[in-house]
Amino acid sequence: MHSLKFTGILFAIFLIPFVLRLFGLEPYPAILFPSGPETVKQVNGKTKIETKQLFAKNQNGQWALVEPKAFMYPVSAIQLAKLVSKNMGFKKQKPFPLKGKIGIVNYLYRSQNSSSNAAEDAELRNWIKKRLKRGNYQTSEVKVATYSNVISTTNGNILKKELKDEKYYKLD
Repeated sequence: MHSLKFTGILFAIFLIPFVLRLFGLEPYPAILFPSGPETVKQVNGKTKIETKQLFAKNQNGQWALVEPKAFMYPVSAIQLAKLVSKNMGFKKQKPFPLKGKIGIVNYLYRSQNSSSNAAEDAELRNWIKKRLKRGNYQTSEVKVATYSNVISTTNGNILKKELKDEKYYKLD
């Protein structure tokens, strides 16, 4: 009987985060692992992958690709991809279906549902401007371009590169 009770309690503990994840939420600290292996769909020896790149205006006013290693130094260049994919670090309030209804849910999701204040935004803008200035770029705005790349799985060559979206961030 104790085994059945323990199993029921364990089931409830793992079921609650799973149900919350169905709503697009994940508790912090998370107790769920990624759902399955990340695979790339291949069709006729080709695969389609989205990439995001950061652009800034050079001193001539032309958009130029920002080199990640120089921009992020001394931080790893890989972090630029994370920054670009997460709205350049500018937090926005997310819709939160259970807000205020269940206290423990509000506590667990506090880090995911916070928006930045004016001071944090100003600090982030200044941080980005300093790095742009260090790379001899204009500091008024940056652009994040999303590209859809069709890549050959046999040799790794990019067969087709298509601009999917551009998002501009004013820094002044």
